[in-house]
Amino acid sequence: MSYGAATHGANSLAIDLSPHVSLFTLIIGVLIYPRALLWVPLATLVVMFFVPFVLPFGDQSPWAMQPGVSFRLVFFLLVINVMTGFGIGFVVRTLYRRTTQNMQPFEADLLIAAVTFAVFMLSGLVMVNLISLFVSTLPAVELTALGFDQNYFDFAMTRMVRGAVVTSGFLIAIQQTPRLEELRFSLPFVALFPVLMILQGMGFGGYPMLDVAVLAALLAVSLPVSAAPIVVIIGVSLYAGLTGHFLSDTVLSDPREAMLRNYSLGMLVLVVLILALRGRGRHEREQRVASIRRLSTVRGFAGVGLFTVNVPRDTMRLDPAGQRLVGLPAEAHLDDLIGRFRADEQYLLRHAIESDSHASITLLLRLADMLDTGDNRVMRLHLWAETTVRNERVVYGLMVEVTEEHLQERALTNALNELSLRQDKQKQLFSIVSHEIRTPASVLSMLIDEMENGHDSQEVVTQMREASTQLLSVLDDMRQAVNPEKNQPLSIKPYVPADVAERVRNTYQLLAKGKSIRISLDLGPDSIRPMMGDSNRLKQILGNLVRNAIIHSEGSEIRICYQPDMPGLPQSPTPGTAFWSVTDDGVGIPQTEIERLFQPFERGSADARNQAEGSGLGLYIAKQAVELLGGSLQYFDAPEGGAGYRLNLSDKPASKQDMQSQMPASKAIENKKLGELRVLLAEDNALVAQVTSKQLGRIFGEIELAENGREALEMVRDNPPDLLITDLFMPEMPGDELVRALQAEGIDIPIIGLTAAVVGDDIKRFEDVGATAVLPKPLDVKRLAGLLEDKVAV
Repeated sequence: MSYGAATHGANSLAIDLSPHVSLFTLIIGVLIYPRALLWVPLATLVVMFFVPFVLPFGDQSPWAMQPGVSFRLVFFLLVINVMTGFGIGFVVRTLYRRTTQNMQPFEADLLIAAVTFAVFMLSGLVMVNLISLFVSTLPAVELTALGFDQNYFDFAMTRMVRGAVVTSGFLIAIQQTPRLEELRFSLPFVALFPVLMILQGMGFGGYPMLDVAVLAALLAVSLPVSAAPIVVIIGVSLYAGLTGHFLSDTVLSDPREAMLRNYSLGMLVLVVLILALRGRGRHEREQRVASIRRLSTVRGFAGVGLFTVNVPRDTMRLDPAGQRLVGLPAEAHLDDLIGRFRADEQYLLRHAIESDSHASITLLLRLADMLDTGDNRVMRLHLWAETTVRNERVVYGLMVEVTEEHLQERALTNALNELSLRQDKQKQLFSIVSHEIRTPASVLSMLIDEMENGHDSQEVVTQMREASTQLLSVLDDMRQAVNPEKNQPLSIKPYVPADVAERVRNTYQLLAKGKSIRISLDLGPDSIRPMMGDSNRLKQILGNLVRNAIIHSEGSEIRICYQPDMPGLPQSPTPGTAFWSVTDDGVGIPQTEIERLFQPFERGSADARNQAEGSGLGLYIAKQAVELLGGSLQYFDAPEGGAGYRLNLSDKPASKQDMQSQMPASKAIENKKLGELRVLLAEDNALVAQVTSKQLGRIFGEIELAENGREALEMVRDNPPDLLITDLFMPEMPGDELVRALQAEGIDIPIIGLTAAVVGDDIKRFEDVGATAVLPKPLDVKRLAGLLEDKVAV
């Protein structure tokens, strides 16, 4: 173009250098080159600037030989072009950096192309005025020879518009990244511009510049978006360099020709606008396609598949993710898809697809495929249907595998249910304790009142012992109700059934009298024959049944029976030799409630027994105790009209050897040996310590007391005792920490742990630290003595 500007037309030095045609190279260079390489566009401008000055162009002399051309003038025009180029470039570059912070990159590029056009025009206006001011001192003859006449401003501003169009078009072109096949297809269209020049030379066509502008517009609209700017720029530049059109500015005598030249220039501006708009549209399409492609990739990783079903044609299509999910090809039949799901759920999917509803539907279905764990794969399907112009129902679906989430949700639900059950048990713990110890505690309270009223103290003492034994037995078996895995071991010893029945009646006699209920015994002749069994658990079982009748029956009599054989009762599921029954003449139990009778926390339905106290554990504990003894407990309708319970135990008659083994041996030697022992008792409760010390003093020798674990540790360090008995919960140092500290210091003495807890891990805490034995509170001194004989050398 620089060469063509010098060889074609009658442009003078003033017009061709205001601005120079290669000024856009410096502007583009400042925008895209790093600062270290700015010398490249600067050198290009300088070289192109001096081309007309030194080369002979046909019949025209070089500008360096023309009159009025001086070094001072040439240097000023070079500097003003360089300054204008750098100024436009740096202004646009600064604006670009700021706009990219708040705009999308491509949008910012288009904005910069428009801003460049405006800045170019404003800078050109300043440039033309500065040049006019500089040459105003030259003689009029030289000014006219150089082209600084009355038309200079108009011609210079026209060149400014062309320069702005070229620069903006070039910025739009460099934003595009054409593919190789697009370039191969589009570049041959550059030959249309020389062909147009030839046709115009042969007399074809209209106004030359308007013809080439129309051709450029057609190519800008029809060629691929990314290649069109390159073809247009190369073609128009080639045409201008060969013909001189768009480069020479002369005064036209025909106003119509001047109007067509202006139209041509406007057409070039329109071409740049077309290229910008098409580039923006292409960029938006590519962004959408890229977003869809990325989403599709992510969807594939996430196990989300898409499918469409043409219901009348019974055909469907699946995307790759959908094919992997259900194991079908890209094209299949509807029955193939439905067959992939479980048979009992296939009708749900078929109904959703084939129904006439256009509402969106979400289904959660299980595939027929099963995992190694035996669970079915689970799919969530989202369906939406529409009717096409051919009146065909088409269903669009999205499927996502939620097997892992489904299994996690199921596991979480199970865990929450289990946690809720545990919380319910914890909430009812106090109710359990109240229910199980209320009766013996109430009996003890009533017996104390009897003693204060002067009743037979020997009888009351006997009853108090029975009540306290029952209370301790209940506390021991609380572990069975709350923690069945920590049951107390069985204690099989000889017992007399008649004695057991009598003790149960004595224990609950006052409680029954308070409700005007009589407890009667119906014992067969074999009731005085000793049997081998756990009498404590038997008393607890019978006691729970009697207490249950006192609280719930609303009758007047409770009968305890013992016979080897009781005809008329239901057949027992387990064989046995000891048969018990507890019956009452009360309201009985509805048939609908019998199945839940032995469940924990069950209290029946809306009859009178629903209003009674208790937490529903009495029969549950009795049932557990019976099963622990290897027997059975059944409900039956009592002949008296109330409730009846049959207890069948496999206790065997006691032999003479069994009876002799349980006879108390002489304790003189044992007591003598134990009486020589010095015992240290660690107990923080003063009353318990005082009572326990008196009991220990009857068997052992010297008894020392420590109020807490820390004090006990110091006393052992100073003078180790023969035996240490320690409570678990004490201030400053718990009992298990005391045991651990003694073992760490190498002090090896027998240690007996005491705990009043019937639930929890208190016994395990002592066992974990290596205590010799663990006994419950209140301390049974006789049991302790026997334990020491068995486990400790005294």
